[in-house]
Amino acid sequence: MSTSSQAHLQRFIQLLTTASANAALYHLEHLQVSRLCRQALDQLTTLFNSHSDLTLKIIDEQLIFDNKPVANNLAVKRLIKALEQHNISHLCIEPGIYSEELLGLINTLSKRPERQVDLTESEHIHFSQVEVRYRSQDNSLQSADLLLTDIANKEADRYMDMYTSVQNHQKIDVSSVSEIVGGFVDAFSEQSEVFLAVAPLRSMDEYTYTHSTNICLLNLAQARQLGIEGQQLNEIGIAAMLHDVGKMFISPGILGKTEALDEEEWGIMQQHPRLGAEYLLGTPGVPHLAVVTAYEHHMQYNGQGYPKTNRPWEMNLCSHMTAISDTYDAMRTTRSYEDSLEYDEIINIMLNLAGTKLHPQLTYSFLQLLDKLEKENS
Repeated sequence: MSTSSQAHLQRFIQLLTTASANAALYHLEHLQVSRLCRQALDQLTTLFNSHSDLTLKIIDEQLIFDNKPVANNLAVKRLIKALEQHNISHLCIEPGIYSEELLGLINTLSKRPERQVDLTESEHIHFSQVEVRYRSQDNSLQSADLLLTDIANKEADRYMDMYTSVQNHQKIDVSSVSEIVGGFVDAFSEQSEVFLAVAPLRSMDEYTYTHSTNICLLNLAQARQLGIEGQQLNEIGIAAMLHDVGKMFISPGILGKTEALDEEEWGIMQQHPRLGAEYLLGTPGVPHLAVVTAYEHHMQYNGQGYPKTNRPWEMNLCSHMTAISDTYDAMRTTRSYEDSLEYDEIINIMLNLAGTKLHPQLTYSFLQLLDKLEKENS
């Protein structure tokens, strides 16, 4: 396999796995999924100029193409993991494949392993399955061996149990949050890939957990961009995971309202930073940074947000990063009542917010991250 073919194959795998992650987090019709699918088809077209088909095999945990091992990286590991979850050992893609077929494969790869998926071949996609082999697994979190999506899926139930405890006015186990964040930090270190954080993440259907996880990853990316490591990095991640904990004390009728909140409802919603900070302040083991971030993340760079203070107030660095991550994630997320925005729209909006609602230097640094990721995926 030529160097050029290797590069196109690696690019195709990266686009395929990223599209699957997008489809898992949002939906198959999301604009980002369509864009990545088109780019993946372009890579396949180039590969078919020198290969009669694209046949991938998994042999002893190694991906094989053209009778040679494919160099391992994060995307290749993700693909192997996804194929193995559906017991696929042999995947063949033939010339002439059209977008609907590739979207079907993306949809299959986006499904969590515990969900039963009916696998059907198409005109230009064929595969073979192996018998299911059961292996004993340690239920404890082994962060260094898991990809980010695996960590998020593995910890989703524990995280939602934690939020149920909050709603019942019980104390949370901060060590659980620390383990989740530690898993993310280790995954970053393992892959040495700062931009991993801005790749969409599948966690679970509940928006609260998905959003908190995204903010955690985005904050970790920003922090690493600034050279932050060690305990401070972990505390930034924990603060991000818990920044919206105060919303658990807000009526579901207000949180889930699809139309604009009235004045009274908005006043109640604005209490969630204070409620979250008070709750965390009384919870043993919570880093002080998490308390501060929960309280400050809606204050805004120009001080025009909430809660209001009676004296000059300088927001913590983590609170600024959380506000940036929060703004970005809100705009890129599709919900039942609001479509996600195009990438260029998000960039322009955030540029306009820099210096008013958002910290300007940190926003420019964050946008540099996005720009590098966009170039990687273009």
